[in-house]
Amino acid sequence: MKALIIGDVHFDRWIEAERDPFAALTPEDWAGLDALFIAGDLSDKPRVRWKYAIRHLARHVDPGRIHIIPGNHDYYDFQIDRDDRLAEIAAGEGANLAQKAEIKVTDTRFLCCTLWTDFALRGDVPGSQVIARERMNDYRYIRHAKAKYRKVRPYEIVQIHQEHRAWLEDRMSRPHAGQTVLITHHCPHPELISAAPTELDPVYGSDLAAMIAHFQPDAWIFGHTHHRAEAREGATLIKNVSLGYPDEVTPGREGELLRRGLLGVDEDLRQVTAGP
Repeated sequence: MKALIIGDVHFDRWIEAERDPFAALTPEDWAGLDALFIAGDLSDKPRVRWKYAIRHLARHVDPGRIHIIPGNHDYYDFQIDRDDRLAEIAAGEGANLAQKAEIKVTDTRFLCCTLWTDFALRGDVPGSQVIARERMNDYRYIRHAKAKYRKVRPYEIVQIHQEHRAWLEDRMSRPHAGQTVLITHHCPHPELISAAPTELDPVYGSDLAAMIAHFQPDAWIFGHTHHRAEAREGATLIKNVSLGYPDEVTPGREGELLRRGLLGVDEDLRQVTAGP
């Protein structure tokens, strides 16, 4: 099994910068790829821009093998409660939306969802929600269709986080003979959110270490933070696979960052091989 997992593609920003990060991958990198997972933030304005991003990726891999987990940016100028429309946009290009989706590739199951955050990382949920609403573009650019298209609110994000977390717990509790890999946009571990703690950390992730320790999936891959870090929680590999904005990536380093999400599984994902 060979899978490539990439977070924070921000394809629209790279096009504006007249750079193609995927040109840095070799034919050998793309060869034999069973699945390409986008761990959130394919682009802003999905109704207009997703199709171009998917078509670009389809130059390298069959679009039927492309699975898109929405990130916060994938809801910009869109609605938080219209995953059905995102699924239609992806399907229109032959790709797949992977929101609360279990995808099996050989004997590996990938459990995919955005996850969002519970804002509880610092123990002050109301305070963290105020900071998020004041400083994060999510609460300016994401709308709620069923609430008369008003701007989304932090408490609604918590509700979605709880729904996604319950879904992950339910799926992990089901027996599976092969490997289990979780892919989310948001970070599940406090030590991997940032190099130095900030008041914005609760926006980017939650402390799910106890959940990881209980279920011990083989790997949990995420994006969102643009902070490339990895660790192990017991037997579980936890790893950020953000590409990031073009102004964050030194020209010539694109291939190195993309290969961070290149997973090759032999007999045991606990002995995962990946790019640098």
